[in-house]
Amino acid sequence: MEKNTTTLKDTYNTAYDNYKKGSFEAAETLCYKILSIDPNFIQSKLLLANISAKNKDFIKTKKLLVEVIETQPENLSALNNLGTVCKELGEMKNAVSYYKKAIKINPNNANAYYNLGAISYDSRQLKEAKAYLEKTTELQPDFALPFFVLGNLYADLKQYEKAISNYQQAIKINYNLVSAHNNLGLVFRIINDFKNAISSYEKAIAIKKNYVNAHNNLALVLKDLGNFEGAIQSYENAIKYEPENLVNYFYLSNLKKDILNDDLKNKVEKIIEKKNTPKINITYGNFLLSKYEQKVKNYEKELTFLKKGHASFFEMQKNRFELLLKYTFRDTLQIAEDIKLEKLIEKDKKKIKPIFIVGVPRCGSTLVEKIIGSGEQNLAMGEETSVLEEFVTAKILKKQSLNLGSAEKIRDEISEIYSKRGLLLEKYDNIFTDKSLNNFFYLKLIKEIFPHAKIINCKRDISSSIMSIFQNNLTELAWAHDLDNIFKYIDNYLKAIETFNLENPNFIYELQYEKLIKNPEEESKKLMQFCELPWNKKCLEFYKRKDMFSKTTSNLQIRQAVYKHSLDKYLPYKKMLGRYGKKYPWFN
Repeated sequence: MEKNTTTLKDTYNTAYDNYKKGSFEAAETLCYKILSIDPNFIQSKLLLANISAKNKDFIKTKKLLVEVIETQPENLSALNNLGTVCKELGEMKNAVSYYKKAIKINPNNANAYYNLGAISYDSRQLKEAKAYLEKTTELQPDFALPFFVLGNLYADLKQYEKAISNYQQAIKINYNLVSAHNNLGLVFRIINDFKNAISSYEKAIAIKKNYVNAHNNLALVLKDLGNFEGAIQSYENAIKYEPENLVNYFYLSNLKKDILNDDLKNKVEKIIEKKNTPKINITYGNFLLSKYEQKVKNYEKELTFLKKGHASFFEMQKNRFELLLKYTFRDTLQIAEDIKLEKLIEKDKKKIKPIFIVGVPRCGSTLVEKIIGSGEQNLAMGEETSVLEEFVTAKILKKQSLNLGSAEKIRDEISEIYSKRGLLLEKYDNIFTDKSLNNFFYLKLIKEIFPHAKIINCKRDISSSIMSIFQNNLTELAWAHDLDNIFKYIDNYLKAIETFNLENPNFIYELQYEKLIKNPEEESKKLMQFCELPWNKKCLEFYKRKDMFSKTTSNLQIRQAVYKHSLDKYLPYKKMLGRYGKKYPWFN
């Protein structure tokens, strides 16, 4: 019997050697030979499970691992692997159950804690994810992946310093973890640290030159900085490595319109007609085809392709977007109406003078901000900071109340955030811009905590705003991918402004975009007078600035002087939009 066992072990060792060399078929044959002699030779079943997992046959993998567990209920390797294979099969409840069993047997099982953290993160259970991942780092501090996922988690929570710290720790442990370099770059871009963002993407590309995400993200940063040639080169590099990824062509077409030729159109049509075409290609394929129809003024077809593209994009992020829609159309409205502060008693010693620019996307706000920030008075331009939204949301979740407490304390906490973002600076007399357009939800809060604030409401012809939103894929705005939701959002915006103006007449400066581009000097002088800032010709020469950046879809337009484009550009769409706007008096 002992001799037979020795022979089986020798056979298994040979099978394992074959497995390590990638000779899976030979290894599999030997494992089955062993099991024909001894059906309970567990190592053979575990190796067969590994082979079937390598071959992506997860159903077979699961069957083999279940057999192992039936014989050895406390086999940690089998329990961990069963959890992982259930995760691959989308059986999340089973996966969680197996990982928890593994932890019950061995409370120091770092791998099981990590997998529970990853599953919790993917299902947006961020509190649980954080606890599991931090436990993993405590048990195995040289394990890079939990730090990476913690970085993602903190980035989602807008806690960027912690996100950076965790990504850097992941990189310190495993420098070749390319996604950590890439995601670190994403966070640096968010906080406008473009130098480090570029460095992070370049490191990712140096590790893996065909890492398309990094090429795309590098292109975005270069575009932010006005380096369009560099951005084009990066998009072309992405296309070289992924010639059938239509995302790359879509963003390149914004910078290089001559790629929209018949050859590309034929390619797009063939790709989106293929069986099992990824949703991302369906999305951007339709967006590309809409551009062709716009070129030949076939507006009905353009709108049809846009609808298909947006529907596909929404479907890709359905769970997240549905939560965001609930937040936008229910929670935020309640916050705006019912938020409470204890009255401000202490004077604003610093005399903080923020300039808030509100409106809906594509209303000319980027142009307005650049005019304000390019005059004689130096000031910090924040672009879309989201400071108020993020702060208020976090505060309400923490307090479980719409009563935020002391106005002084709230002002100081928000001011500290602006300081950390490099916006609140004494050398600029504490003047800065924040053009987070949805700050119209927080007008009462702004007036209460920043008595010296200026608020500018950027208005544009409604049809122009709606179509410009729909023609540009505003990826982070859940409501911007459906025309009914766009109309609903604009209706909420108009009501919020109207309500505030009735209670606080003349507090908001109403700027009409069409007037600004028709009479830029006259209108910009009025704007600067409202902001209590000196006007000079540099206000209208913003495009000459070497230090200018913009992460908005207006990036190209602001690189040139204010020009009078056709105000009738969006008239052909008015009738088509009528079916969506018929219940809104402001549209008719």
